[in-house]
Amino acid sequence: MRKHFFWMPAIALLMALTPGTDHRLTGIWELQMEGASTGLLKLFHADGTTMNIGLGDDGFGISMEGAYIMQSESSYLEKTVRSAFPEQVGSQKLVRFQLTGDSLLRLSYKVSGETFTEVYKKLKLISGQ
Repeated sequence: MRKHFFWMPAIALLMALTPGTDHRLTGIWELQMEGASTGLLKLFHADGTTMNIGLGDDGFGISMEGAYIMQSESSYLEKTVRSAFPEQVGSQKLVRFQLTGDSLLRLSYKVSGETFTEVYKKLKLISGQ
């Protein structure tokens, strides 16, 4: 039994030192254009996976699947595993983020030297009747 008590704190310490996810990002976020909803969603899961969902010709679909790994308090590395854009599969990009309260998220990143900025609003549970 004593061996188990030794391993538990060691594992907890290792997990604390390992870069992981930022639970402030966890949830479903909707892209905003000029302050209006777009229906384009970005999901951050607590397990470090991420996904973009949008409306295509055949209805809603997944436009990107990947993983995110925190790099600092305000940035993460996004790795694309699957994408509607084949040239993005296997790519990585450093994404800087800024949270305003718990409901607005601003992302900034570069692709081929061009800077992109996106603003998302966190979706909340619809209150019941």
